[in-house]
Amino acid sequence: MTSFPGPQVSRRALLQFGAAAAGAAALTSCSRGLGGSSSGGGSGSTLEFMFWGEGDQNKKLIAALDLYQKSEGASKVNPQYSGFSGYYDKLATRVAGGNPPDVFQIHLPYLMEYIKRQAVQPLDEYKDDLGLDSMPDYVATTTKADGKYYFALLGAATQPAIIVNTTKLKGLGLAAPGTDWTIDQYKATMGEVWGKSGHKLAGTADLGGSPIALESFLRGRGKALFGDGSSLGFGEDDLAAWLQLWQDLRGNGSAVPMAVTAAATGFQNDPVTVGKAAYTGTATSRGLPSMQSLTKDALSLGTFPSGGPGTQPGTNVIPAGWFAISPKSKNIEGAVSMLKFLTSNAEAATAMGLARGVPIPEDIRKTVSTSATGLNKLVLDNYALIASRGPAALQMYPPGASKLLQTSLPNVNQVVGFGKSTVAQAVTKFFSDAQTALK
Repeated sequence: MTSFPGPQVSRRALLQFGAAAAGAAALTSCSRGLGGSSSGGGSGSTLEFMFWGEGDQNKKLIAALDLYQKSEGASKVNPQYSGFSGYYDKLATRVAGGNPPDVFQIHLPYLMEYIKRQAVQPLDEYKDDLGLDSMPDYVATTTKADGKYYFALLGAATQPAIIVNTTKLKGLGLAAPGTDWTIDQYKATMGEVWGKSGHKLAGTADLGGSPIALESFLRGRGKALFGDGSSLGFGEDDLAAWLQLWQDLRGNGSAVPMAVTAAATGFQNDPVTVGKAAYTGTATSRGLPSMQSLTKDALSLGTFPSGGPGTQPGTNVIPAGWFAISPKSKNIEGAVSMLKFLTSNAEAATAMGLARGVPIPEDIRKTVSTSATGLNKLVLDNYALIASRGPAALQMYPPGASKLLQTSLPNVNQVVGFGKSTVAQAVTKFFSDAQTALK
């Protein structure tokens, strides 16, 4: 897998989420030596806060939490954190077993599923505390459903982000592309890296299994991932074009082989981090500093290619993280207090930097921007550029989208890449999976 959040979630965990699971396993993610649940779903004033991150993202959020716990009236926080891989298996087990964390991180494919299963506390009475009424239009659509607010936003970022290894490009006598490039130019650029390197360095990581990259590709074709209700917003010809793009790139060396992609879980194993490609993709631009922390090569930030003149930009703006409160929490007021601090306190924003996204409140963003240098300035400038283009509002994905996008899409890209299926067969399989998943 690439650095996009897309590891597969097991069928068992998804089933566990919808039905009570006897003897739910204790959380095994890292938590400063704190093994599993210590608060039984939020007993007393202690808050269990479950989240994921890559690179230095968890470390910086912990630094902001330390500041919160020193503030007046703060609740004690027991952080439960890990990398993305396996996160939803653990969360599903906790929720199914009736022992959810008080606060947990979630992302786009799962928002509606957790709402429908009543695993998320409505936040309407706290909308002023969390700034939910003042969100920009392009992210506000994913904070609420059916007229109710459900999710707090810690930051925003551009999506997807193209990460460029400028050290590798300089060594090949190549320059990074500008902010406006087409899919055809993208293909040519990746082939140029492969050729200039003497067939030793691939142009790009394989993004064919990434729903975020697919969504950007579809935007450039005037389509969307989903239509009205629980239907796909694109046709078989669109998916065939997408899968064929990556099969062609793999076939001529412009993208890394599928065996490399299958092993590339997390930033630490990304083809750019391990020196096997010059370009990669991350879910959002906030991944740039975290990836940079894992390599000595200089990295830079690019935009996703578009469909060409007159089409929508390939890059959009998206929340860097949605955070939900469990209705089972016994300390909802404390959970709101913690999220308010993280989303609107200048000291917390400084501690996190851009690891959890560009601050959404304008005053906080200005505070961070005044001292930004290097990679942080790149991320902020990239955010400002995309926001100025009037990005389209995000879609709230329908129930069933998580399994389709996190499992079916990577699988069909993988079977094509390993030569186990033709593109046409993979497209048929994906649309069959969609009929089953989207109900």
